[in-house]
Amino acid sequence: MATIISTLDTAITYLNTLYNASSTAPTSGEEDYTVWTSLFNIAINLWESESELWAELVQSLASAADGTKTTTAGTYSYALPTLFKFPMSGYVWLGSNTNKTAYKVIKVQEKQLHENDTDRWCYFLNGYLYFNPNCTIPDALTINYDFYKEATKLTTGSDTFEMSDPMFAVYYALSELKKEEGDATALSITNQKLEIMKDRNEMPAWFQETSLLN
Repeated sequence: MATIISTLDTAITYLNTLYNASSTAPTSGEEDYTVWTSLFNIAINLWESESELWAELVQSLASAADGTKTTTAGTYSYALPTLFKFPMSGYVWLGSNTNKTAYKVIKVQEKQLHENDTDRWCYFLNGYLYFNPNCTIPDALTINYDFYKEATKLTTGSDTFEMSDPMFAVYYALSELKKEEGDATALSITNQKLEIMKDRNEMPAWFQETSLLN
């Protein structure tokens, strides 16, 4: 499917075409622009709150805007990215290329079971990644892990949607604007687009087995 829109400004333009049948879209600072942006962000919240692990919300620490990405000798706690929700892997890796060392992610409830060991383990808690303090953490190693993030909200015209089909947000906004008219057409399209995104998110990759092998 070709994505018709990608940024806040193009979504505003397309919504204006659908709602006002006008070629002159509202601009930043105008009331309609502000209200429509809020509606898009509500749609993002609805999309994010679905019982799905959206592929678009899986991110690596390397590509995150913040979060501590390298080790410091003798330091055992490191700040997580602001949008971090939970880890997506059972291991955190220190190092680069093929010279990496794995640290097993444990539940914080298991921490006391490992008080005396020197095994390579770590856990995530309250905005930080913690390593076993009985281990030696070398200096200046790259920290690597994947995590599930909060969806990014739109604020400026060049901000881009993370969802695979931003037209879901456009039609959601349109359905809200037309609610008092009793026109449910846009709402129906909104629901269809959400279901299609779910189906595509759950589809196996090419050549991936869809059943267990004997």
